[in-house]
This record gives sequence, structure tokens and C-alpha cells, in this order.
Amino acid sequence: MLEITIAAAFVGVAIFMISGRQMQAAGGQVHVPIATSEDASDLPCPWCRSQTHEGDNHCPSCGHRFG
Repeated sequence: MLEITIAAAFVGVAIFMISGRQMQAAGGQVHVPIATSEDASDLPCPWCRSQTHEGDNHCPSCGHRFG
């Protein structure tokens, strides 16, 4: 039983470390879209989930091109 607990702890730490490296590779920033009633926004960016507007050709946060 102790071996299972230790193995689960190692797996948890490994997952935590891998997710931290992916966030660092993405610039370490998390964008949270905030919508207001006076905001003429469209769907969020599919890559970084930042709020976009209908006329945007590129994401204002991450710069990915739409379309």
C-alpha cells in the first residue's frame, strides 16, 4: 500500500512539472477573457482563450492569425 502512495505522489509531481514547462513555453501568461455588456466582442481566441472582436484578423493577445 505504501508503494502505491509513493508512486501516486511521483506521478502527481511529474504531471505538475510537465504542466509548468508547457506554461513557460507559452510565455507563462494566462489570459482570462472578461466580457462586459458594452463590449462588442466575438468568440474567444481558440489558442489562448482571450476575448476577440469581430473585425480582428489576428488575436490581440497571442497574435495568431484567424481564418
